[in-house]
Amino acid sequence: MNKTCVYYCEGEDDQKLIDALKVTPNKILSGKSKKLNVIQSLIPKSILLGIKPNTNVVLVFDTDVTTNLNVIKKNIENIKKYCRGVKIIYLLQVKNLEDELIRCTDIKSVLELTKSKSLSNFKADFRKMKEEQCRYTLERHKVDVNRLWTTVAPEEFNFIKENSDLIKV
Repeated sequence: MNKTCVYYCEGEDDQKLIDALKVTPNKILSGKSKKLNVIQSLIPKSILLGIKPNTNVVLVFDTDVTTNLNVIKKNIENIKKYCRGVKIIYLLQVKNLEDELIRCTDIKSVLELTKSKSLSNFKADFRKMKEEQCRYTLERHKVDVNRLWTTVAPEEFNFIKENSDLIKV
């Protein structure tokens, strides 16, 4: 199993979750996280060529927007074409990050995590947390990483093999 990871996160919220789960003691493999929406934007060839062999390329994205999956398919194709000896790991958030957080903790609404008044406030408050504070909040709400990214994705994503367990510690 590759030890080095690079996480491509759809948004800042996803990146915050990834970074919080990497805080010691880590619940997922450590590595760099970068904000890049792999459903909507192609990973530049210059970035792909810089990915070293024996790296886990981790794609983190929501499944609630399925209008056009050609970009994600092209990203997968390009990773396989330009990156030697890498493993692609998919963290599909069904339907989105908020649903994943509810499934893997003891909360009924994501607003409970940050005590926010609305979903847009939640997103802003979640992003403002330091990684350690975010991790502490997740732990306080009994986060179970084994339940993260395991829900069966919509049929449109059948071309993706569910393998989130490969980054869980």
